Amino acid sequence: MRIACFGDSLTEGIPGVPFFEALEAMLPEDKLVNCGKSGDTVISLYRRIRRCRIQGPVDVAVLWVGVNDVLAKLSLGHSMLKRLMRQPRARDLAEFGAFYHRTLETLCRRAGRVLAVSPLFVGEDLANPWNSELEGLCEVIASLSASFDAVQYLDLRTCLSERLPRERASDFLPKSVAAIACDALFLRSPAQVDMVASRRGLRLTLDGVHLNSEGAKGVAAALRRAIDTLSPSVEPLSGRQ
Repeated sequence: MRIACFGDSLTEGIPGVPFFEALEAMLPEDKLVNCGKSGDTVISLYRRIRRCRIQGPVDVAVLWVGVNDVLAKLSLGHSMLKRLMRQPRARDLAEFGAFYHRTLETLCRRAGRVLAVSPLFVGEDLANPWNSELEGLCEVIASLSASFDAVQYLDLRTCLSERLPRERASDFLPKSVAAIACDALFLRSPAQVDMVASRRGLRLTLDGVHLNSEGAKGVAAALRRAIDTLSPSVEPLSGRQ
């Protein structure tokens, strides 16, 4: 199968440990294409997907977006960066849902099947307000996915949250844009990422959002299981809008 992964920095794999390479190793007979771009929100990703052209048909499109629509609210620096990069966040659940629906429509015209993946975390403390906001996005994604015959929803958030401690979770949050940039620049190996994650008290992420080795393995394994259940039942119409 030919599998295209659309998303933000979690798909691109910088900063942190990329899940993409682990997924490739798990699916050696398939061709995977990484279409991740750092900072993408549901709006900017939709606009990018509308412009991009992937050569050849796509059997499965993996869509993983949403965390930046919440992360943009975490600090003034994040908000300013979104404006600078022309990656606007959705203003509310209704706007998020509208653009996510358009994204699904576009991908369904280009791929046989679409795997819609829930956003993961903003901080590993699932009780914080940012993760409560993400829960709302997950509900929207699950509902929209059910309205398309060719779309399957993967509740990745639930799959991985089971690995987090029930008590005394780290309250570390990636509030500093500069710190995220430094992590991307200077943490060049999984060992370095894992060392910093451990120092911050984090289990699955480097900074509460981006993955460490354990998180990357967990994401790849969950995606592989979901992809294995998909069979392209609809002919992809590559290049059509």
